[in-house]
Amino acid sequence: MEGPVQPRIQRRIETLKLLVWTVVLILVAAYGWVQVVKRREMRDLAERQALKNRATPAPRGIIFDRNGDKLVDNQRSLHLVIQAEELPKDMAQVEELAQFLEQDSESLKRRIAMSRRAGGNHLVVLRDNLDDAGLAQAEMLRARFPFLSIQIAPRRTYLGGDLAGHALGYVGEVDETTLKSFPDRYHLGEIIGRTGFEASHNDDIRGEDGMRQILVDHLGREMAVYGVQEPKVGRSVYLTLDAGLQQVVKEAFAEADENGAAVVLDLRDGGILAMYSAPSVDPNVFLNRLNQEQVDYFMRNPVKPMMNRVTQGLYAPGSTFKLLIALCAMEKGILKPETTFHCAGRKTFYNREFRCDAVHGTLNLTQAIAHSCNIYFWELGMRLDVDEINATAQKYGLLEKTGIDLPRESVSFVPSREWARTRRPKEPRWYPGETISVAIGQGQNVVTPLALARFYAMLATGGKLITPHLLYGWRDESTGKMLPFTPSAPREAGLDPRVHQVLEEALYQVVKAGTAKSANLVGVDILGKTGTAQVRALGANREASRRQEKRFRDHALFAGFAPREHPQIAFAIVAENAGFGGATSAPIAKKLCEYWFLTRPVKRRPPPQNKLPESLRIAPASGESAP
Repeated sequence: MEGPVQPRIQRRIETLKLLVWTVVLILVAAYGWVQVVKRREMRDLAERQALKNRATPAPRGIIFDRNGDKLVDNQRSLHLVIQAEELPKDMAQVEELAQFLEQDSESLKRRIAMSRRAGGNHLVVLRDNLDDAGLAQAEMLRARFPFLSIQIAPRRTYLGGDLAGHALGYVGEVDETTLKSFPDRYHLGEIIGRTGFEASHNDDIRGEDGMRQILVDHLGREMAVYGVQEPKVGRSVYLTLDAGLQQVVKEAFAEADENGAAVVLDLRDGGILAMYSAPSVDPNVFLNRLNQEQVDYFMRNPVKPMMNRVTQGLYAPGSTFKLLIALCAMEKGILKPETTFHCAGRKTFYNREFRCDAVHGTLNLTQAIAHSCNIYFWELGMRLDVDEINATAQKYGLLEKTGIDLPRESVSFVPSREWARTRRPKEPRWYPGETISVAIGQGQNVVTPLALARFYAMLATGGKLITPHLLYGWRDESTGKMLPFTPSAPREAGLDPRVHQVLEEALYQVVKAGTAKSANLVGVDILGKTGTAQVRALGANREASRRQEKRFRDHALFAGFAPREHPQIAFAIVAENAGFGGATSAPIAKKLCEYWFLTRPVKRRPPPQNKLPESLRIAPASGESAP
């Protein structure tokens, strides 16, 4: 048996040796193929696994007021993100992550899918502005979800809080609708202006993101930096706002405890010196995820705190509109300054009795404006056609957008016969009785406070229609000086100097001896007109208005300019449901004029300040200001 077995074992050993050597040769060949033929390809693959490109978000430009005081700055912040090359494919992991973050899983899946389709280095921000507790939680999540990382990024901070919230606006991550509308303009995850100046001048103050190429280990930790492309910081800007005046207006509304709007225009170039909408909003609130209570307050509140009442609020102008009626009547030749009408406190027009606020007796035009006699202007309304009033409003710019550099400006409205035919099909006929209502600023008339201020600026300048604007200039980072913005030249409206002189005297008498004596300021001649605009029709019974529920009471208005000689500013103030304009809005005008003309030249209010942790921008040198 021994003889035949030996050769078989030998053959098996030989076969095994052959197999071993075959395997060795295959491994050597494979190793040689990888090391020689595929060497470059494998090296590139390894580098791609170890070298990561990280986008470096660019800080937006700083926003200063006209004096060089910071209104908006940037600070260092930490975000929990998913980098583009780490986007997870396992949707079960995404759902689990969303549960940990208390976010909607479908929304997170959609954002990840959008980032994958967008390509490039577009990351997904999961949590921003991490505090110590948030950072600790983020580190715990990273241990469970290795595709997460923490990124340093600039974060907007609004130094005055709600001082100028509506004018400045706020920023946020670009939404899906905007991305679809402007695919070549914005990228996923970009922080853009959502409202206010931040939105309308987004392209001016946004920066250009940079890039860092880093070496990471198998846990995604940064080991070394291979290359850096620094981000390009956004352009810093100066606004026409004066933070001190803005604070005065804010405090005046707080003291009056009223909602409403106020705007102050620089008559030299149309710059907005103050723009306040109450209730105001603090843009810092919108940098964080809103809770349900905040969503309800800001988005579902009938008071509409998100609305910029200066540019979007539409109010019946009340008696502030009487200046346009007087202007129209004088241009049509049916009214002279010495024209008189008698006010017995009540009068019948078109078979209906109308009541004035008082028994004024016989009045000329100046006296009628000074004491805001409705009967005088009902008489003018009987002699004017609504189309003539509409045409005058168009001529003097009241029915066009002012052109302010803010988004979503509303347009003021004065009715016409054509409007009645086309927009009021159930009642296409225009009745003369409606015209007399228009003549005292009621009826279908509505204006924005900004348009009203612009109209009074036109009266102050003798017929110049200015373009309101917030942009004052750009900051030259090399010198710290301001490069001024050149506003649009005013348009001549063609106001007759003789008419202008009459209206100016009437506005002067309103404050000196008429319905706005509460605005009388020693040392400064303030000119203006009060207005009391009905919210609910109650005839002329002011006592009935006072007894109404607050939301149904009259709005209080005051519009005008100062000083009389060489006017510098024009303004419009609306206090909602506050009653008589002379009691609420006129005192606010007095306060802002007192600060602007008397206090500010001696001692300017201190700028809004907050202590900023690790500000990303260098503050102006002490005492530095815009020219």
